Amino acid sequence: MSDRQDEATGYARAPNEAESASAAHRCVRAASPPGGDAAIDWYRLAGRLARLGPALWLHRDVGDAAFPRARLAQRGVLLLDHPALTALSSCVALHARAAIGSHGPREWLELIDARGTCSARLCLLPDTDYLAWDAMLAECAIARARVPVPEPEPWRAHAAFMRCALRRKGIAWHAQVVRFPLLQLPCLRVLGLRAPVELSVLGGQVAATIARDENVTLRG
Repeated sequence: MSDRQDEATGYARAPNEAESASAAHRCVRAASPPGGDAAIDWYRLAGRLARLGPALWLHRDVGDAAFPRARLAQRGVLLLDHPALTALSSCVALHARAAIGSHGPREWLELIDARGTCSARLCLLPDTDYLAWDAMLAECAIARARVPVPEPEPWRAHAAFMRCALRRKGIAWHAQVVRFPLLQLPCLRVLGLRAPVELSVLGGQVAATIARDENVTLRG
């Protein structure tokens, strides 16, 4: 790609049709896990993610996983242009959750993989566009469910040791305040992950609180 960038998306200039086809061909073999994926409109979801603004993305550390990856959609290919988006490449279901905890209301989206485990969470922040969030849940047919938020457990030496051991094995969770820039091309959408242009003090405090409650590392 050229070094010229689009200021609105943070991406380099749009590739031509040959470049688009080549990128889709390289990634399509790793696109979709077997079963359970037909109901998710990935094109629509990508468009809605791009409108959210700043949000908190919690994901598993995938180390040196190859990227970009892609998802096949009815209207084309969704290219995932960041290793932290790996959970989207294996997601088969989306669950919306809401709860009232000790720090107030909290709402998030869970990405479920083929094994039925949560591989990533997207958490609402005060800086997130709430109308865009509601539109995403409605248009992508993601139902809300209220669940209790457990109180954070007191510090325990054994639990702290196990978390450190898991981090050394490369399977720790991380949290990032992000936005989702989207590049739209014929039959191809490229979803990225970038730091927000700006974040309020309250948004930063809420992100830090969620990361602390979830016992994950918040990346700057």
